[in-house]
Amino acid sequence: MRARIETSRLILRPFQLSDAQAAFEWFGDPVVMRFTPTAPDKSIEDTITRLSSYQDHQKAHGFSKWLVLGRDSGVAIGDSGLSVLPEYGWVDLGFRFAQPYWGRGLATEVASAWVRAALDEFHLGQLGAFAHPKNLASIRVLEKVGFHAERRDMVMGMDSIVFFLDAGARKDLL
Repeated sequence: MRARIETSRLILRPFQLSDAQAAFEWFGDPVVMRFTPTAPDKSIEDTITRLSSYQDHQKAHGFSKWLVLGRDSGVAIGDSGLSVLPEYGWVDLGFRFAQPYWGRGLATEVASAWVRAALDEFHLGQLGAFAHPKNLASIRVLEKVGFHAERRDMVMGMDSIVFFLDAGARKDLL
């Protein structure tokens, strides 16, 4: 796996601990974090701990949640990536952006890039994802990139809709 993914508007790369201050903008924002199973980070130290866990996941699996940068600006605007969820039996796709970047189609762009990487580079047969039932924007993104809702379940203590995308049913719109 390459250490960078580029789309028309975004650059994705693994997190470095030096990204903590920028990332705290969304990890510490209760509005951004309201539909996630973890509470907002209360301090920069919490964000450093989170980024360290992403780095450990990256070393173990070759992928993790990565930093999303604006391609033209180089500004950190969110995170997205893949996480192994052994307790649920799937590799999870996730994405999250700082509020000023909502509503621009960036989540669809980044989700499409990760679906391509998961299927083409990591040769995963299936991807999972979950979203809070009230998180309509994330649900729409998952559907746009080919996921289908399978069931309602508790995931990490959060009421969720569980989605899957099978490699064989992949949309070539990506």
